[in-house]
Amino acid sequence: MMTTQSTGSDHSRRGAVLLTGVTGFLGSRLAAAMLGRSRRPLICLVRGNDQANARERGRLAVTAALGRPLSEDEARRVQWIRGDMQEARLGQSGETWLELVSSVEEIFHCAASVRFDLPLDEAHAINVIGTQNVFALAEAGRLLGCLQRFHHVSTAYSAGLAGGSVNASHLPRDRAGAFRNTYEQTKARSERLLRQQNAVPVTIYRPSIVAGSTETGETDNWNVLYVPMRMIARGQLPLLPSGGRALVDAVGVDYVVEGILHFASLEADGHVAHHLTAGPDPFTVHEFARTVGRVSRALGREPSNTRLVTPGAWRRLSIALSLASRAPAKAGDVRRWGRLGSRGMKSFEPYAPYTTVSTTFDNERERTSLIKAGIEMPPATRFLETITEFAITTDFGRVAPSPIHQLAKDNA
Repeated sequence: MMTTQSTGSDHSRRGAVLLTGVTGFLGSRLAAAMLGRSRRPLICLVRGNDQANARERGRLAVTAALGRPLSEDEARRVQWIRGDMQEARLGQSGETWLELVSSVEEIFHCAASVRFDLPLDEAHAINVIGTQNVFALAEAGRLLGCLQRFHHVSTAYSAGLAGGSVNASHLPRDRAGAFRNTYEQTKARSERLLRQQNAVPVTIYRPSIVAGSTETGETDNWNVLYVPMRMIARGQLPLLPSGGRALVDAVGVDYVVEGILHFASLEADGHVAHHLTAGPDPFTVHEFARTVGRVSRALGREPSNTRLVTPGAWRRLSIALSLASRAPAKAGDVRRWGRLGSRGMKSFEPYAPYTTVSTTFDNERERTSLIKAGIEMPPATRFLETITEFAITTDFGRVAPSPIHQLAKDNA
């Protein structure tokens, strides 16, 4: 039994699941789902100023995902541990580390930096070194015969700039030119690290862009897809780059959670990887812009009349606006519009490479298994409509969901 950072319960931690990233969008919902369908103890590694702060951060994230307070039984089964995956032994004392090693049966590693614009060394420290440190717990537990499997949440975009159809095992060479950003490159590095070892069985999950609920569109994560969506809905994005097949592969957070739990429940030997993606039928940049504009107008907003332009035209416009922003003060309107335009383009810049994607993420094997289990993504365009309606109705999290949305959530 864990004592160093105990919740105050004498509940046994043998056969426990350890989860990282519980304060994140996906991790919090995975924790909520685990608590709701398993009696196993759940240990959550949470960053915090101290143990009390870590416990509170974890509790708030999971209760928000549940939509209710933890029950007495859930509170007894979950343990919050202050830790830092960038530190050796995750920042734990020797006693706590040994207790974790001898108690944890499975590890679900969800924690990562999802920023696209971090310098490579910073992204590497979080996404690669962090994974190494969490995996060290798995290796030690495996030696004692306790740890059964290491589950790692990666991204379908670890495939980088690969064209055509790729399977869930595809990794390009580790060079900057093979990826859109340091996020993709370091997530690929962490996968490669796990694939090259043979000490611990590993399952890798590769979701694409994780957005709101497939049922209600609900989300509290307004990054990635929602940045251009918000700009279009607010009339701030008259032009949008588009190139290649311009595919946008996005999936619901509930689909990803159910997919992870489904494949985690299956018998598996050695190393396996799974795509949790839209597969051959994602929506496109054109459908995205058109849907956001249409839904915005239907809800009484005044969106941009967004026009698609080539990546080359987008770059030329960026240069022109940058020059205009530095015009003499006497050129008032030119300078003002240049600054406004440059600011908008800069906020969109990290996401621009995802408007020229031609890759499809082969998920035929996964989709067949998930459908048999009753887990299925709705058609891509319907899903897009659902998440767009929720985002615009709630003004991207500024106002509470409507009673209809809440009812749909309660019945989901």
